[in-house]
Amino acid sequence: MKQADIVLPGLYSEYESLRRFISSFAEGKGYSELFTEGLQLTLKEAFVNAIRHGNKEQGDLTVSIWLIAEECALLASIRDCGKGFNPDELPDPVITENLFKLSGRGIYIIRSIAEIVGIESDPDGCTLTLRYIPY
Repeated sequence: MKQADIVLPGLYSEYESLRRFISSFAEGKGYSELFTEGLQLTLKEAFVNAIRHGNKEQGDLTVSIWLIAEECALLASIRDCGKGFNPDELPDPVITENLFKLSGRGIYIIRSIAEIVGIESDPDGCTLTLRYIPY
């Protein structure tokens, strides 16, 4: 099992640090380029959502990311300082009235690549945990 974590300021400009962190981890595990691209996309969406919706764009709040490579799976957790959410209550981005909205597709994109295995909230924040099958 390989594990790594990073804590970043809740600023969109910090995505480059997250991208490098993910690339280094994926390279160290020998994940394929295609898998790594999907991992990058989903964690970028989760990071943006954590900043926008969890931390309410307060740059002094942090976003933490953990990656845990198990024998046949990769777990990724993203924690913000927000109160949490229920993904089943989000508007469906593929119904007609939502097709041309400029946002609202992050969880949809994440679900198309990873399995959401948990959303846990406590007084200090919310953690979204994703499961991937690497290739």
